[in-house]
Amino acid sequence: MKRIAILAITALTAIAPIAPAFADPPRYEQNDNRRDDYRRDAREERRDERRDDRRDDRRDDRRSGRWEAQQHNGYMYRGRWHYGPPRASYYGRPGFEPGYHVWQRGERVPAYYRDRAHRVDYRQYRDMRAPPRGYQYVRDDRGTILLVGIATGVILSTLLAQ
Repeated sequence: MKRIAILAITALTAIAPIAPAFADPPRYEQNDNRRDDYRRDAREERRDERRDDRRDDRRDDRRSGRWEAQQHNGYMYRGRWHYGPPRASYYGRPGFEPGYHVWQRGERVPAYYRDRAHRVDYRQYRDMRAPPRGYQYVRDDRGTILLVGIATGVILSTLLAQ
């Protein structure tokens, strides 16, 4: 009996270092997580690079052909004039060019110029009288004061600001 016990202990002692190799196969969860983290980091780096590239493009666009309120009141796109600031997607496209067009009676002023920020209080000026019913005074970005229909946006007259 002692022999069997000693043999069993000796066998277990000899097999103990080899036993983990025959146990359950190793799990690669930690490696998968590392791989996923690496992929996630790489995606975030690419996203940051694209974001930086877009910022650089926007800076370049501002220098050449960007909307400047003091200089532009509209833009030419595909051979047609539009008042107000352009859509962000128009920048850099062929056929896009910001510019200034003199306001004329009968033209429509875009909603951009009819908002509260562009309204003019006629009581601040000596030479201006109250606008007719249904009209209001608005100022464009260059300082020109326009008498505009509230509902339609049609220009009734233009006044030059001093």
